[in-house]
Amino acid sequence: MVDDGTLPFCPDQETPVYVGPISPAHASPAPPTLLPTRVAKPRHRWPAMKRAQIGIAAATILWSAAFGFITQYAAIGPKPDGWQTVALAIVLHAPFLAILSFLAFGLIERFDYFRIAARPPRPGNLPARVPKVCVQLPMFNEDAVAERIITAACALQWPREALEVQVLDDSTDEATRVRVRAFCEQIAAETGVDCRWIHRTDRQGYKAGALEAARIMTDARYFAIFDADFIPPPDFLARTIPHFYDITGRSIPDLAVVQAQWGHLNDTESFLTCAQALWVDDHHTLQKTWRSGVIGFVNFTGTAGVWRREAIAAAGGWRAASLVEDCELSIRALFAGYRTRFVGSIVAPAELPNTIAAYRSQQKRWTQGWAQLQRLHMKTLLLRYPTSLARRAYLLYFAGISWQWFLWTMWILILPFLIASGLWLGALGMEYAVAAYVFPPLFFALFAGMIAANEARPTYALQSRNGLGSRLLRMARVVPYMILNTGMMPHHFCAFLEGMLGPLHAEFVRTPKTASTGITSAPGTPKTPRPKAKVKDASYLWFELFFSVTLIAWAAYFIHVNQSFAAFWSLWILACVAGLRAAPALHAAFLAKDSANAR
Repeated sequence: MVDDGTLPFCPDQETPVYVGPISPAHASPAPPTLLPTRVAKPRHRWPAMKRAQIGIAAATILWSAAFGFITQYAAIGPKPDGWQTVALAIVLHAPFLAILSFLAFGLIERFDYFRIAARPPRPGNLPARVPKVCVQLPMFNEDAVAERIITAACALQWPREALEVQVLDDSTDEATRVRVRAFCEQIAAETGVDCRWIHRTDRQGYKAGALEAARIMTDARYFAIFDADFIPPPDFLARTIPHFYDITGRSIPDLAVVQAQWGHLNDTESFLTCAQALWVDDHHTLQKTWRSGVIGFVNFTGTAGVWRREAIAAAGGWRAASLVEDCELSIRALFAGYRTRFVGSIVAPAELPNTIAAYRSQQKRWTQGWAQLQRLHMKTLLLRYPTSLARRAYLLYFAGISWQWFLWTMWILILPFLIASGLWLGALGMEYAVAAYVFPPLFFALFAGMIAANEARPTYALQSRNGLGSRLLRMARVVPYMILNTGMMPHHFCAFLEGMLGPLHAEFVRTPKTASTGITSAPGTPKTPRPKAKVKDASYLWFELFFSVTLIAWAAYFIHVNQSFAAFWSLWILACVAGLRAAPALHAAFLAKDSANAR
């Protein structure tokens, strides 16, 4: 049924939450008209992220100028040798040494995966009285996919008297609100499911705020959460909820979350979705399986998972301090004494971002949010959380994973100086350079891609593609995966700085969805328009421009001095960054030309 009544204030919000349409009686009163007054103009101050970007750019330019002056005009006497040279080289190699430590942790997860995968978690048995489950569907202007996810949620196999669906619709588009609410009424009448349309008067707290506000409106013991672009299988609850119980039907009190694996609806749609699918397969199938089995902790990924009510309450409820509110709550649950579980055999397919703009928006939010997470909880993980030394080391690696983008970007800016000055291993022979700088990341990418291609459970939209040819094609995804990650490097770098230096409680920008399934439409079928997603901060563009110009300058220098190895890699990184930046414009021009030809 659909409830049209009003509800009281939520304890952690200043904004009332209403179920049903917004009533004029509930609208906020208009602010009083004030006489204009003279206000002192505030002094301009650059945001912290912009200051950091300018500082890094200025340091790189000054360093380049000093290097050019010294090598071309100055006579500085003999170069340092012996321990001085070694010490200087080690200091300048610090970013790469840190990168190698991240790769080492990642290889441990993947090498040990097979041992853990051989012992998958087993569900228990449900008690005689089936627990009540609330399915929460947070959405914001999701006209393209709202009906699809609501239909899937109401089709979940669970006793109707113990199932509730909350459609948390924060849409600002009136047509979308009307359509979603009407569909909730329709499907509630057709299926008999308690499907409630819940709308807030503003988006305070964004997704986290919507989940927290709706949490107090139900007495359900478990919360299954799905983003609007997911399609949970009908047996999702029947397979996840038993993991909260042992074989006797008794509840396992310290288990907070059961996280399912993400599948793909449109993995073969484009170069972009192909590369993303490999990352998702690797992250879920390999990393989460190992983390769940060895560490007893995986972060909730914001969707396709089930939370225990008591765990959310013990952790302090949902909050929007970080843009990765799902992982932030997971860590607080860890501090409260709970563990989490990943079950890779349960797969919920979803739509991958199918435009560069949407992908950039999603990755910015994740990288920025992960950096905010460190500001909130790194000190507790490092000093206060009681656990073993090995487990603490892994949790610190897990929480600090976004440092990789900062380290890789700084390394790419530093390495040309090392090559030009002879303070790199290539000075001993090119084979040393390949072994030290190229082989570790390349081996990591190929090894992870190979295992993910063979071990990932490919429950994609059309069929289960497990033949040899299909597996080889999935392994080949490592090429677009490496191109995509290389091209996104300066973008991630800026997002990391914004998360570390910018404000907490930042705006949550949703990833646009288009109901894409990768299925080619019949000729003449109108295509679903692709919504635009833009990163508003121009500093991202300026830093990418600076990064590209720096690579061009170094490539020209290396060509001039016959350093073909260094010139090749400079041009390779430049091509990835510039190509990814130019791709949306080229795609728009192609579509415009195609549309003109059709007319």
